[in-house]
Amino acid sequence: MNISVYEVGPRDGLQALGTVVSTETKRLLIKELYASGITDIEEVSFAHPKVLPQMADAEAVYNKGAGLVMNKRGFLRAQQSGVDKINIVFSPCETFNIQNMGKTRSEIVLMYKTFMDKVPKDKVRVYLSMAFGSPHSGQVSSSMMRLCLRDAKMFGTTVVFSDTVGCGTRQEVALWAEMAQDEGLTPALHLHHKGDESRALGLVRSGLMSGIKQFDSSIGGLGGCPFAEGSGANLSTEALVRHLNVWGFNCGIKEADLRPALDVVKDILKAQEGNLITH
Repeated sequence: MNISVYEVGPRDGLQALGTVVSTETKRLLIKELYASGITDIEEVSFAHPKVLPQMADAEAVYNKGAGLVMNKRGFLRAQQSGVDKINIVFSPCETFNIQNMGKTRSEIVLMYKTFMDKVPKDKVRVYLSMAFGSPHSGQVSSSMMRLCLRDAKMFGTTVVFSDTVGCGTRQEVALWAEMAQDEGLTPALHLHHKGDESRALGLVRSGLMSGIKQFDSSIGGLGGCPFAEGSGANLSTEALVRHLNVWGFNCGIKEADLRPALDVVKDILKAQEGNLITH
């Protein structure tokens, strides 16, 4: 079975860092990730530079992958940069929606409808943040997830269930995957963890058994959500690739080929530590 590894390090990974990474380093990281055999990369976010300074150079960084947009201004910037693969986001948790985007879920969906109507659905991934529960609103009910999935299918063919605070269960992964498929959507997983990758890898196994064939990961485990306290780290690309290969799945990537990209990550983290020490 072929499995798609969807790399989010250049966007979700870097945006959580305290000091801004140079444009040249971001472009080098993206180049090395493509060279490793990864074909799907979320490269940038077109967020407001004041809200997310790390992504202020999105136009200069963008190469050929996907971009995250959260409003019309970001969408227009993405269009002007030649981005044709668009990621959008909302959540079943209203507190997260308001903290992250300043709107309720219904308002966010209405906003997207004003400018996403001409974007081909097969070019859009819809992220559901806090898909497995949140510290604000608790567990997500099946009825709420059904509403979110019906909202998602207005825009894209792929829905990404994001375990934003690392609280998902195998049973929920199986249920959400089944519900997405019932709605004619392709399910994908984006997993955070709090230092124990084995838990996240367990959810990957559950996803595989439930027919999920797309998994997000971040090179070096970089990242987490800057708008969700305690979100932890992303599942690392190297661990995901290692386990998929050992389990007998074809992801088109060898762990050894990720080393140049990992070297770039090491340099980024060293520079971060240096800034923390000197400032």
